[in-house]
Amino acid sequence: MPSMIRMRLLAAAGCALALTACGKGGGDGKSPALLQVNDKTYAAADVEREIAQEFRSAAPQVQQFLTTKEGQRQFLDRLVRRELLLQEAEKRKLGDRPEVADPVAALRRDLMTRTLLQEEIGNTVKVEEKDVQEYFKAHPDEFSGDRLRLRHILVRTEDEAKLALDRLAKNERFEDVAKALSQDSATAAKGGDLDYLKREQLFPDFARAAFELKAGEVSRVVRTPFGYHIIKLVDRKQGQPLGYEQVKDQLQRRLLEERRTQRFQQWMKDLEAAAKITRDESALPVGKPAPPQVVPPPAGQPGTGSGAPQPQGGDKT
Repeated sequence: MPSMIRMRLLAAAGCALALTACGKGGGDGKSPALLQVNDKTYAAADVEREIAQEFRSAAPQVQQFLTTKEGQRQFLDRLVRRELLLQEAEKRKLGDRPEVADPVAALRRDLMTRTLLQEEIGNTVKVEEKDVQEYFKAHPDEFSGDRLRLRHILVRTEDEAKLALDRLAKNERFEDVAKALSQDSATAAKGGDLDYLKREQLFPDFARAAFELKAGEVSRVVRTPFGYHIIKLVDRKQGQPLGYEQVKDQLQRRLLEERRTQRFQQWMKDLEAAAKITRDESALPVGKPAPPQVVPPPAGQPGTGSGAPQPQGGDKT
């Protein structure tokens, strides 16, 4: 059983972030010391926090062992060893070395921002079941089960998208513009043909724009994580409408993600408006770029496209 409990040699990072009571003195100044290692004191509350941190990532059988006196006695043994290693590292000033200090500082920044976002966005933005039901009733077209035959042109910038729209406005064939400009290597040679897709196979913004179209119509510019798209609806096949029970879980996740994104974007605008920010882009670029690394695709697999809208849930287009 003892061998199943892993000693966390990286707990030093946690100490630096004040996630555990790892500073000198320790304790709350009132509770009696449960453990003393040189000048470092652990009160019962300190040890309880340490065990709780171990408990969260331990296997169920290890969690049970940690609630026993023998399990906690062995935990103290490991805590002593860890504290001795940390104190020795402090004596050697290893924390001042760039290879240690830089990753610890980066980890601290990451944890702070993640905690802030969880408090400001994750804990405050909610989607109740009544919200899901109301949306489902108000948007029956989204759950029609229809499949669309689509073509798209994918480019990296909004200016490139406007150039593509200008060419389409001059009555150039969509397929020809896609072959000339689209940067989706999987579909460009086929005139941007994505074949038939269901709504749930597309990113929400892409899907919304596509399902608003009538056969033969071309969309406005649509942005996704891949870049800027122009979409053409070629054909629509009617499907079997989906019931509420079939879509409620996925719909709730989608609505939650959309609300969190909206809240985040508005919050960032507010923070930027209240801040004093100056930029001097004349100094860019800085540093020396690393040489490009060419990573070949796995054996037997051709390279994938550079940005065709990937389906949600892992399906392929």
